[in-house]
Amino acid sequence: MDKVSIQIQVSRSHSTECKGLKQYLPARNKRLRTKAGSYVAEFDGSFRMDAKPENLIEQIETLLNTGQVIKDGDTCHVSRLVWNYEDVVVKRYNHKGLIHSLRHTVKKSRARKAWLHARRLGALNISTPRPVAYVEHRKGHLVWQSYLVTEYVDGRLLYDFVRDDGIPEQERFDAVRKVVKMLDELWKHGVTHGDLKHTNVLITENGPVLTDLDAMAVHRWKLLYRNRRKKDMERFLKKMNASTDLYDHCRSLVSDATGSPGKLADSFYKTRKNGWTIRILESLSEGNIARLLTPGKDSEGSFTRVQSSDFTRVFRGSIEHNGTDHWLYLKQYLCRSALDFAKHLFRPSRARRAFNASLMLGQNGFDAPAVVGLFEQRFGPFCTGNSLLTDQVEAGRSMVEVLNDLCRDRGAGALARKRALIRAFAETVGRMHARGIFHGDLRLGNVLAVQNGQNWRFFFIDNERTKQYHRLPSRLRLKNLVQVNLFIHGITNTDRLRFFTEYLAVNPSIQRHYRRWAEKIIARTNERLSRKGWLDG
Repeated sequence: MDKVSIQIQVSRSHSTECKGLKQYLPARNKRLRTKAGSYVAEFDGSFRMDAKPENLIEQIETLLNTGQVIKDGDTCHVSRLVWNYEDVVVKRYNHKGLIHSLRHTVKKSRARKAWLHARRLGALNISTPRPVAYVEHRKGHLVWQSYLVTEYVDGRLLYDFVRDDGIPEQERFDAVRKVVKMLDELWKHGVTHGDLKHTNVLITENGPVLTDLDAMAVHRWKLLYRNRRKKDMERFLKKMNASTDLYDHCRSLVSDATGSPGKLADSFYKTRKNGWTIRILESLSEGNIARLLTPGKDSEGSFTRVQSSDFTRVFRGSIEHNGTDHWLYLKQYLCRSALDFAKHLFRPSRARRAFNASLMLGQNGFDAPAVVGLFEQRFGPFCTGNSLLTDQVEAGRSMVEVLNDLCRDRGAGALARKRALIRAFAETVGRMHARGIFHGDLRLGNVLAVQNGQNWRFFFIDNERTKQYHRLPSRLRLKNLVQVNLFIHGITNTDRLRFFTEYLAVNPSIQRHYRRWAEKIIARTNERLSRKGWLDG
């Protein structure tokens, strides 16, 4: 069999660097950096079309004064104007003293940070006015003041919208729900806004838009992130006093959006039986719980053992609840060695880790078989037994089975279905990695595919090593991509390129180095295949 190889040809128009905010700079051929006297500016390529950037730089103060003034305060001055046939907003960050200039020279100007943060939000599909330029006025090496230029967005401030009695209350409720959903998306990426006033959110026909991004921050440390997110929430809720109902609705939405897997676990009914600590989603009858504790000894024979790995036992069976039969899988985790037993004196059981990981996936918008129960048996500090109970995924089939069937199918449309499956799976894995989620064993046998019309859903199983990071380590990203790439039967190099291209589209942080990543994936895949004896010498 030939070694796996891929010819990568991916557009670099959205290439990114891997460190800090610089990774959200547009490609060099899509931007222009220029100097004019004491001014330094950077323009988006589309904005400078048919116009000289120097004209804006030289006239920027005049344009600010003659434009429609939106805000004129001590900290900043904001005007709406037309330049280069575009309706834009220019925001000037005012000079506030020598120490202030020195600080923003070291930390970079507020306009530049807002410009880069806007590009970050664009990469995360979070709405914000499109940044088209920033200008820095310097005296010597000091940034004296700076200007941010963005597209004008027609909308109403959230502050005014929720207080307008002329708007139906349900419409105001829906607007707040969309805003909280947008903030939830922001927080899931470990990003905080820093100044989440209602005047910094616009309500438009296409949904909410986030503005004023210069105080935004991306966090690596959980404690700092939680503190800043809490401040975001408090600032957002502080002024939600339009009505008691609206405030309560908003607080409920924010609470749900920031729930943790630990809090979700608290919603499970907790009980003890025969030395087992049990968390169950629904209060099943005592008889059903007893059958789940000893599925292999079930006298009724409704639970039967199915094929599994050497260190697990998996049973499939049905339980009658509220007059309906529910098909479930019970997975018992076995001790793999004395070292494995010792490790679990200091870490949660495999079943509990799978339990928490499944809840975490669901919280982030990904699918896993619905968790029904967690069973743990302890003798003092020792965990002597642990099991996880999950729902059966209706019509779910292993990705290996689905791909094998599509590769064998010579009928009309089979090739298109295979390509759609690959693209959908790549997009899902890409979104997982973009959110910092690593799957502990992303072989295709651990993914169930369900087709809904023309769309595909993917359910991830075997999640005890699945974990979320604020920033996914490169070695774990590579490990998952190699695990996916190990499937070789009926998959062409074009299919692999199709997967990688779709994956890159939702992971801009590695686009700039796509060739290096492709080489790493190929080399590591061939190494794994060679060890398995699947490659010809």
